[in-house]
Amino acid sequence: MSVKTILLHLSNDSQLDVRIETALALAVEHDAHIKAVYTIAQVTVPASFMGYVPPEFVEQSRAQEEKNAAAAAEKLKSAAARVDRTVEVIIEEGYAPDILNDHALAADLVILGQGDPSAENNVQTRYIAEEMVVSSPRPILVVPFTGKYREFGGHVLIAWNNSREASRALHEALPFLEKASKVTLLSVNSKDDDTGENDDIITHLKRHGINATFKAGVWPDLDVGDAILGALVDYSANMLVMGAYGHNRLREMILGGATKTILGHMTAPVLFAH
Repeated sequence: MSVKTILLHLSNDSQLDVRIETALALAVEHDAHIKAVYTIAQVTVPASFMGYVPPEFVEQSRAQEEKNAAAAAEKLKSAAARVDRTVEVIIEEGYAPDILNDHALAADLVILGQGDPSAENNVQTRYIAEEMVVSSPRPILVVPFTGKYREFGGHVLIAWNNSREASRALHEALPFLEKASKVTLLSVNSKDDDTGENDDIITHLKRHGINATFKAGVWPDLDVGDAILGALVDYSANMLVMGAYGHNRLREMILGGATKTILGHMTAPVLFAH
């Protein structure tokens, strides 16, 4: 398995440089092409505003977003030229998750930002990851809004519970696992004896040339998400792989507790699959 097409989300946010650097580093490592999509949100009037909305307001807002899109595209193209990577940039207006999911159909990996909850211009970034980790047809790599992640994946921690979602995430992560120097499968607060299933997945990974280790732990005072975040630090891992749990109903996201915790407090890039 390999990564040959990376779909990168562009937007006007403080994390853009880090996402570009992360995407380009992966493109160089995997000899991949980057398809970048800048999503322009449809102009909305604040709920507190009453009365007539001048057409100039909408026009000025759209013009500013077009400038932001052009600046982001130029930033990516300039950085890509320095490392000899091919890129294409598409600018579309509409609901970002829908646009990105359409383009993800022809990609191996989607890169999103976590979204800074304190940023003022976070309309297109704050909640995209929450929706797309369970709606995207392809795996999602979410980059934290703090820190730099040009190099990561030396030690990959996999949240493992013998579920369909965990298996899907693990197999989507094979291009990363094959390049990692260390891979650890982590079972958190398991109530069942699943020794046989754990042996099976370790043997399966070995057939792929991946020598993984298995660890099980019980954290009675922590929920699963917090236990995983703690394990990332305790085991000195710099990438997390996990299945995303939840569903999309009438645009209202109901995420599993662990998924929501990780998305809110991640300290390393996380590859999600659903």
